[in-house]
Amino acid sequence: MAAVPTARRPALALVAALAAAAAGLAVVPSSAVAEPRPTLRQVQNQVAELHHEAEQATERYNEARVQMTEVRRTLRQVSARLDRAKAEVGGLQSVMGRMAAASYKSGGVDMGMQLLLSDEPEAFLQQATALDQLSRRQGVALRKVTAARQRLAQDRLAVDQQRARMAALQSRLGAEKTIVEGKIAAAESLLGTLRAQEQARLEAARRAAASAARAQRADAPRASRADRPAQSAPVDRDEPGDQPAARPARKKTGGGSSGESFNGAASGRASVAVRTAYAQLGDPYRWAGTGPGSFDCSGLTSFAWRAAGVSLPHSSRAQYAGGRKVSRSDLRPGDLVFFYSPISHVGIYIGGGKIIDAPYPGSSVQISPISEMPYAGAVRP
Repeated sequence: MAAVPTARRPALALVAALAAAAAGLAVVPSSAVAEPRPTLRQVQNQVAELHHEAEQATERYNEARVQMTEVRRTLRQVSARLDRAKAEVGGLQSVMGRMAAASYKSGGVDMGMQLLLSDEPEAFLQQATALDQLSRRQGVALRKVTAARQRLAQDRLAVDQQRARMAALQSRLGAEKTIVEGKIAAAESLLGTLRAQEQARLEAARRAAASAARAQRADAPRASRADRPAQSAPVDRDEPGDQPAARPARKKTGGGSSGESFNGAASGRASVAVRTAYAQLGDPYRWAGTGPGSFDCSGLTSFAWRAAGVSLPHSSRAQYAGGRKVSRSDLRPGDLVFFYSPISHVGIYIGGGKIIDAPYPGSSVQISPISEMPYAGAVRP
């Protein structure tokens, strides 16, 4: 067989390499083939779910912060009690020391012998009576010291328990914070996989929603008694078969003044709370936000009612637990409406089957129908 010319060897080598690569590709399993790009609607579904999970973690974080406040208050109380117990024990021990010294000075001779040897029996008897009284006082003081020491031990245990609770809550706060930030980062990363055109469509929808919320706030003083027709925020659709988002775009309905657009009267503190909520329309959602300027769901409701002179804990579950329960058919403007099981979202009722709420990361304070989320209950602060 003739030798292959040197000049053709690189070409043959290239052909061989290409053939080998083709053979390698032929045996690649079908599972390694790139997955089709998710549609915009599918991405929206996933992002909505991540935002909902972030909101749930936010409310767990808020609940832990409420508990932390209670633990700090309890710790201050038991610490003050511990300091008083230490002072009491110290004072009683000092008294006991002086009594012991007085007994020692009286000598260890039997009282009968001291009477026989005494030059002044009457004076000795008076002294003996005084010593007997001293002995009785010693017994009383000893019992006081014992009881005080028991209280001291109990107070020390209470302080240790509260410090342990605080450490556990601090750990829980850190864990929930990590979850919230991780879910939000995952949502942002998922959105980052969209094409530029798709991202532009989502951004346009966000801007339209924020603009609608600001318009609600501007229109509130001029609203009529009847609720205005609903205005739908832009909804992105890729193809007819797309599934609806896990948490759909919320309808933007016209706002109203303190009682003019409601299906019921709002007066007194409830009126102040509702007007305050209206004034926040368009403000951005911020997890753990209590305002002014940005809020999460329970931060908004506590902010609105604080303006009315009512203090609410910054936690949807704590707000539900601390309020007077009302039925859905008896809702009045100003009532707090709760959603999901376990409870993880809250809004303030404004009448007409609508609430004002701070929905989720990336959104803003807006008006929403109570029917778009799983209803859990309502309370009246």
